[in-house]
Amino acid sequence: MYKMIILDLDGTLLNDYKKISKENINLIKRAYNEKGIISVIATGRPLEYANEICNLYGNCFTNYIIACNGAIIKNTETNEYIHKVTFTNEEILNLRNIFLEENADYMLLYTDKQVISEEKKANALKNSGIIANQKEIKLENIKDVIKSNPNLTNLLCLIGGDTLALENIISKLNKIKGIDTPGICNYSRKAKTFSFESKYIDVMKEGCSKKNAIYILADKLGIKKEEIIVMGDGGNDISMFECAGLKIAMENAEEHLKEKADFVTASNNNDGVAKAIQKFVFNEV
Repeated sequence: MYKMIILDLDGTLLNDYKKISKENINLIKRAYNEKGIISVIATGRPLEYANEICNLYGNCFTNYIIACNGAIIKNTETNEYIHKVTFTNEEILNLRNIFLEENADYMLLYTDKQVISEEKKANALKNSGIIANQKEIKLENIKDVIKSNPNLTNLLCLIGGDTLALENIISKLNKIKGIDTPGICNYSRKAKTFSFESKYIDVMKEGCSKKNAIYILADKLGIKKEEIIVMGDGGNDISMFECAGLKIAMENAEEHLKEKADFVTASNNNDGVAKAIQKFVFNEV
C-alpha cells in the first residue's frame, strides 16, 4: 500500500500556464481523505514558491516541503528546518566566474530569503516565470551582493543558456570537488500573450538532491521505499526515481526519464498526475 506521493512542480503538477488543474487537486485530496496517502512537493524552486502553492490549494498537501532540489526540507506547520545544505560565498563566486567565462544567459542565486539574478542578461528572465515572485528578485551583481552580505545563506544556483554553454559549464563543474549538477533541464512557460523556453542546470552541493531529501523525510515519517510514488518530468527528477516503489514519468518528460519509469502517464497539460493516482491508488482505468 502506498503512503506518500512525491510530486515535482514544473512540467508535472503544474501545467505550462503554471496552474494546477482541478482534476489534479481533487485526486490528491481524495488520495489523502480515502487512503491516508500524503502528497509532498519536491521542487528545484525556492521554498517560498512551493509554500505559496501549498497555501493556495489548502490541505491537499502535507506540512512538508522539499525545495531547492533537496537543499531544504521544511515542516511548514512548526517552521522547523528538517534539513538544510548551503554553499559558501567562495563557492558561489567561483560559480559566477564560470558563468561569465561561458557567456551563459542568466544566473540565479537562491538564498533563504530571496532570489538574486546576476544583472548580466537579466532581461532574459522578464515574464519568464522562472522566478516565483518578481517582487522578490534582486537584479544585481552577485559578487557585490555577497560582499555586502557575508552571512547570506546560499542554497541553490541556477544557470541558463544554450546547450553548448551549459555543457561547457558542466565539464568545469565536474572538476570541482563538492559541487554537483543533475544535468541539463528544459523549462517552458505559456501565457495568453507570450511563451518562454529555456535550457538550464541546477548547481548544488555534492550529495544534495531530491533523492536524499526524500530518504531523509521518509525515514522521519517511517515510510518505506516501496510505499512511495514519485512523479516527475526532468533531469533533476532522475535521482528521485531511486527512492520510489513506483516511478512515474509524464508524457512530456525527457526521454531518458521515461526510460527509467515504471509507467508514463498523460502530460502535465492533460491531468497526468490525476490519471496516475486514479490508476495506481484507486485501480480505476
